[in-house]
Amino acid sequence: MREDPNSSQTNTNFKIFATEKKIIVYFFLIVIVIFFMFNSLFYRLYASNIRQIVIQESRSNVKKTVEYTDMIVEGMEYTADVIQNNQLIQQQVDPSQRSSTPSYRINPDIISTLQSIVTNSVKSAASIDLYLNVNNKLYTSDYGVFSYLNTEKKNYFYKLQIQDGRFVLTNKYRQNINFIKDRNYEQITFVRPIYVLSNGNRAGTLAVNFDKYYLSNIIKSDSEAGSMILDSEGNIVASSVPEGKGYPQNIEKEIKKLVKAEKGEGLQKVSNGEYIIVYDTSQYTGWKFVNFVPANTTMKQMAQLRDYILVLFLIMNVITASLFIVLMSGKIYRKLKKLIYAMKEVEKGNFGINIEHHEKDEFGYMYTSFNNMVGRIKNLFGELYEQKLLQKDAELKLLQSKINPHFIYNIFDNMNWLIQLERYQELEVLVGSVSDYFKKSLNAGRDFISVADMLEQLKSYVQIQRIRFSNRFTCEFDFDDEIIDMNIPNFMMQPLLENAICHGIEPKAEESRIQVKGVRIEDRVFFTVEDDGVGIDQENIQKIIVFLESMEAESGNYFALANINKRIKLYYGAEYGLTVRSTRGAGTKVTIIIPFKKISENY
Repeated sequence: MREDPNSSQTNTNFKIFATEKKIIVYFFLIVIVIFFMFNSLFYRLYASNIRQIVIQESRSNVKKTVEYTDMIVEGMEYTADVIQNNQLIQQQVDPSQRSSTPSYRINPDIISTLQSIVTNSVKSAASIDLYLNVNNKLYTSDYGVFSYLNTEKKNYFYKLQIQDGRFVLTNKYRQNINFIKDRNYEQITFVRPIYVLSNGNRAGTLAVNFDKYYLSNIIKSDSEAGSMILDSEGNIVASSVPEGKGYPQNIEKEIKKLVKAEKGEGLQKVSNGEYIIVYDTSQYTGWKFVNFVPANTTMKQMAQLRDYILVLFLIMNVITASLFIVLMSGKIYRKLKKLIYAMKEVEKGNFGINIEHHEKDEFGYMYTSFNNMVGRIKNLFGELYEQKLLQKDAELKLLQSKINPHFIYNIFDNMNWLIQLERYQELEVLVGSVSDYFKKSLNAGRDFISVADMLEQLKSYVQIQRIRFSNRFTCEFDFDDEIIDMNIPNFMMQPLLENAICHGIEPKAEESRIQVKGVRIEDRVFFTVEDDGVGIDQENIQKIIVFLESMEAESGNYFALANINKRIKLYYGAEYGLTVRSTRGAGTKVTIIIPFKKISENY
């Protein structure tokens, strides 16, 4: 029987087509198996890593909260020392110093002292109470004097005086002082005894009261994490649990049972699920600080990543299938070359590349997907760049804000000094200079100021300080005309001038001289503040250099210099900044170097 050639050709084509389908199916199966294996491994590794990241963030938050709270309590202990060392207080408790002045004249002075400390020194405190054994009186900063306390209250204050340790933090003080009706009951109290300095005997009890909500604000977080503070007996002092995040009502009590050790961290089971818990105990206060986050919040991020990987896999699978189909049809090379060229352009950083095509097949789908992917990456890079700029701007504003309060304090100190000396005419000049200074300093809310306005700002500041130092120094200004309209960061020069006056001129007995200059040399501008004051020894100069190079300093003796140096580098780049030269007994010269910018290039 004779075979039909066409029939044979048809069978061959069918076999080729069947083989193509098998290769594609096998390829898909292999890719899917590898994908799910990889996805499972990656999911486990990522789950472990993200939990470690959450633990590290919680550990950092707990550490910062412990340090900040310790700092507040240290300030209260210092305030207690100030009150104890107060001459008026010692005259009341020390028999050898006691005067015959009637108590009705002394009482207002003691109350005024406590009120002044609450206003100026312990801003976190709601009130201060001082109980003196010698007259059985309780002096309060908010409700005056309570005389002749009953035996129960008297014994309570004696009991507070004989407790172990330097001080006690308690939330039971307010309940015992219940005769002060209008005072907030939700308070924490710092309590310590007051001593007679001449013989060391206990003379009374000092109590610094602050509201619990103040602590709650300290531990409050914008994230989904909850926090709480436990006292040395395990009682909840303050807590902060985000609303609407699925926390049960008694979550603090449940977690409290799990934090028995001094410190710890890890994943713990609670009634409604698992929580990442990190806690530590302050060695200073004895309080325990706890941070807790539901574990399922971290799983949300992993689920999103898993979905992205799945979508990416599906896209790549379709692209790969298209490659096989085009390869079988003999058109793979030309179309693949076009894609490779576009990918190389992206690799070079050209995210504006777009593959022009009219294909309606799988490669057309791949080209369109590539264009969409590059466009999305371009948008993501734009968003990331904008976020970096916002972060940089926030950091710069934080650094600048750390300068202003110090100077404002000095201004009020100068005014207070003139009032005490009854130098009202100079006070009037000072107020006028302060007004002119802040008019330039506020600068309509702008971060940059012209050199001309900065010069007026510095002249007003010099007038302020010359009043303070009784014209013990002169200050000369010399600026190139070509930089006078240039914009520079606000408060860049004033701290340097302040340092020259306070650290260079003030310790010197003779009349002194300060020179402030601004000079352009090629494409750079050099601002200098030079004085002929007491100078700095080489050992401290080296410390300043190391401090400036660290770029991590947040406080310290050289904070102002480090602050300005960091701001300059953030604004203009690492090649610019601040340098210090000094000779002991001869003076100091501080130089700032920034790039010269024309008016059209100014910020």
